[in-house]
Amino acid sequence: MSRQNVLITGATRGIGRACVEYFVRSGWEVTGVARSATALAQLREELGGAVQIIQADLTTKAGIAAVPQKYFDAIILNAATFAPGELLRGEDKFEQLWKLNVRSNHRLMRRILPELRKKGRGHLVVIGSLGTDYWPPHLTAYVATKYALRGLFLGWEAELKGSGIRTTLVAPGATLTSSWDNEEPPLEILLPRQVAEFVGMAIEDGREGRLVIEV
Repeated sequence: MSRQNVLITGATRGIGRACVEYFVRSGWEVTGVARSATALAQLREELGGAVQIIQADLTTKAGIAAVPQKYFDAIILNAATFAPGELLRGEDKFEQLWKLNVRSNHRLMRRILPELRKKGRGHLVVIGSLGTDYWPPHLTAYVATKYALRGLFLGWEAELKGSGIRTTLVAPGATLTSSWDNEEPPLEILLPRQVAEFVGMAIEDGREGRLVIEV
């Protein structure tokens, strides 16, 4: 019997990297997508042949086209970029964040969801943010993109209802990733492996809808 396979975007850092490690340990075949060839090579070296790697900049049409149109038992949309910033003052962070945090996910789903529809099964997991409930004032540009992603998820959830494809939006609270390199993290903060374990259990248990994880 063939092993289950999972596609994970943003696979070399933070929550994405932790998800790769979790699913490798759980015996899945993992396809990891990321922009950095060096980071992907290191990932493959450390985790071995259980990980297939795809170097792709998902903000570009060529990057989307690099992801194979094949069936995956699970898809974890994790790739995102983070930067503090307001919507109306300073450098326009929203334009920068929109390309990866929102548009790339829309394009990727239009490319690979048809394969899940043909099978009538699979599990789509979107990594959102608890920030969409609180709107931190210095992160409005980032949170606005995550809110748009939440809107996309709700649309996918509605369109896939009854298709056999499960849909889950995981909304973590603050998580200790490289996004905090230039900021002081809160005393209570999630670790990437905690989020990865939560994602793994959600898939294994077939949980759907919006799931919040906090410290």
